[in-house]
Amino acid sequence: MFDVSTTFYVVLVIYFIVILGIGYISFRKNKDTEDFLVAGRSIGPVVGGAAFAATQMSAGTFVGTLGIHYLTGSSYIWIWLGMWTGWLIAATVVGPKFQAFKGKTVPDYVGKRYNSKTARGISALLIVTAYTIYLTAQYQAGGNVFQTVFGLPFFWGVFITIGVTLIYTMFGGMRATAYSDFVQAIVMAGCFFAAIPILLIQAGGTEFVGDFLGTFSPNMLTWHYGFIDLLGFGAAFGLSICVAPYELARMYTLRSPKTVRLAVGVSMVFQAIIAVSVTIAGMTIRAMYPYMSTPDIASTIMAINILPPIVGSLIILAIISAIMSTVSGIMIVSASAISHDFYATMLKPHASEKELLRVNRLAVLVLGIIPVFLALRQIDLVQFIVILQASLSASFFFATVLFGLNWKRGTAAGAIVSMVGGFTTALSWYIAGSPFGVNEVIPGVIVSSILYVTVSLFTKPVPQESLRPFFKDIT
Repeated sequence: MFDVSTTFYVVLVIYFIVILGIGYISFRKNKDTEDFLVAGRSIGPVVGGAAFAATQMSAGTFVGTLGIHYLTGSSYIWIWLGMWTGWLIAATVVGPKFQAFKGKTVPDYVGKRYNSKTARGISALLIVTAYTIYLTAQYQAGGNVFQTVFGLPFFWGVFITIGVTLIYTMFGGMRATAYSDFVQAIVMAGCFFAAIPILLIQAGGTEFVGDFLGTFSPNMLTWHYGFIDLLGFGAAFGLSICVAPYELARMYTLRSPKTVRLAVGVSMVFQAIIAVSVTIAGMTIRAMYPYMSTPDIASTIMAINILPPIVGSLIILAIISAIMSTVSGIMIVSASAISHDFYATMLKPHASEKELLRVNRLAVLVLGIIPVFLALRQIDLVQFIVILQASLSASFFFATVLFGLNWKRGTAAGAIVSMVGGFTTALSWYIAGSPFGVNEVIPGVIVSSILYVTVSLFTKPVPQESLRPFFKDIT
């Protein structure tokens, strides 16, 4: 536990008041499930872009990625090229069509495009499974932060992380998530960018940091990771982000297809600032504190032990913001898969709006609590849990979304076999220890793509009515 200044407590309390205030205002505006799940389709490019960035820049970025740079040096920065390639695909051939469909959930797209309740149900189940893993990483990061800063037991750190987030997500829905993400993205990018010059001065300058790392471990300034490693990491993030359900769901909240493209551009500006900042921060902290028990605490050590109190307080706030923004977005997407795609569509199609809102909130609560039990086991470093989730998501959803939006011949049978086969392949590859050093996303996406195309060519085509919302030449 560190000697935490009063400044931090004041900053943290003000932040929680602002976030909970956004949740309350959003709660007052939410009249039906369209408000709760897609914010009334009212979000513009700046808020939408910030929301894209805030959800993507999770604990995996500020705890995990920074920790990996602390541990291994500069080479890991190349994974951002894969990430940005994924964003460009999302902005050009995925996002505009997805937004124009005007669905409420990602399985809405699967059900309509493939004219299949089975495909819709399987996609919802796989989303919940993959995002339970993702929430585990966020909770684990929250536990690490509160344990390192306050000396609280790990469990209480996890509990605080989900407690505040559950409150504003359960009541405010996607509207609260979007506007709180806007605030959180500004805090994240602004605080980390402003902290870097101060951090370098405290460390003795760039020359000292470079000389120390070059002597301590020369690979930190060159290539700790090889081409195959970086290709795997970059592919996991890039192939995942262009079809990530938590980002696709946010596209429904935007006003138009043009807004999607603008929002992705805004998002990439935020990400570029963060990419450079966490790389420099991780390597600089290694020069100052070369031996830590786990790299996942490097960011909190920087905030509490190195930076001035007000700057350190804002950095901790940025880390907490990153965790909460992702947790909130994931909770909404996972809960909607249960409340909208199972309950409202399959179990009780004629449920009232009041009942559906109640079910949505209950689903957020239940699915928000389940990952706590995995987080308490601390199964791996935060970043590697995030990579696993990204690999699984890409493996079951890449072909179903990207091919489905751009190839009319894709069928329900092809989508079902592709999702199940891709997920199973990626998970089996991971359990086998990533043979040949190849990340599980590579075989996962290859197998799912082959299955999608092959099975689609030999099964019954989808009715024209189901294709019409996604292909302009079908009238």
